[in-house]
Amino acid sequence: MIDKIIRGALGQRFLVMVAALGLVIYGVHSTLRLNVDAFPDVTNIQVQIYTAAPGLAAVEVEQLITFPVESVMNALPDVTEVRSISKTGLSVVTVVFEEHVDTYFARQLVLERLQAAKERIPEGLATPEMGPITTGLGQIYKYILSGEGKSAMELRTVNDWFVKFQLRTVPGVTDVLSFGGEVRQYQVQVDPDRLYKFDLSLADLREAIASNNTNAGGWYIEGEQEQLVVRGEGRIRGGREGVQDLENIVLRSVDGT
Repeated sequence: MIDKIIRGALGQRFLVMVAALGLVIYGVHSTLRLNVDAFPDVTNIQVQIYTAAPGLAAVEVEQLITFPVESVMNALPDVTEVRSISKTGLSVVTVVFEEHVDTYFARQLVLERLQAAKERIPEGLATPEMGPITTGLGQIYKYILSGEGKSAMELRTVNDWFVKFQLRTVPGVTDVLSFGGEVRQYQVQVDPDRLYKFDLSLADLREAIASNNTNAGGWYIEGEQEQLVVRGEGRIRGGREGVQDLENIVLRSVDGT
């Protein structure tokens, strides 16, 4: 059989040369179109869960957040591995599924169990959130934002409202995590003695602040061939004006006073 193939090739030298040349051209063409990556994506089917807990040490993050989330996700079907990273103020849990599981179905399974994980975390401590669809490379770049004369709160605000949005527009970037700094917030320092004096509770205080931090729409009024939108502005403003708005909130009205 091999002798016949050799004799046929020797007898049809021209056809053999044309076929070989065609294979070489096809190989070169395929090589030029081949995607070459220094870090090829060998990502398995995985879903990441992020939980930010500012102020907690790594030990507390592991005990109070990471472990409850891991214990819930271990019960999911077709899960091959659950791994985690606990840092100061941040928990990252990665759930790895079998290769035959669809990515979106895996995310649906995690989303359904996420509520059970939230119930195991102490109330008000942190809220776990499912991360975007990403690769197995994980966090590939870290940067530090600095500025002369700028406080940690100002730098965190610039990062959250400007830098993060710009970085998310870069092709290949799925998410940007903020870590460190001070998140801008308004704090109401409660005096227990004064609350007791006026027969108020913390729940009354929270309800008063929440109800006085909303805008209301009154539809519109018509007149002289135009419509004027009626709008009640009740949201707390930013900056120093917001502090004044908080100070002016009425906690309770008794007999109209």
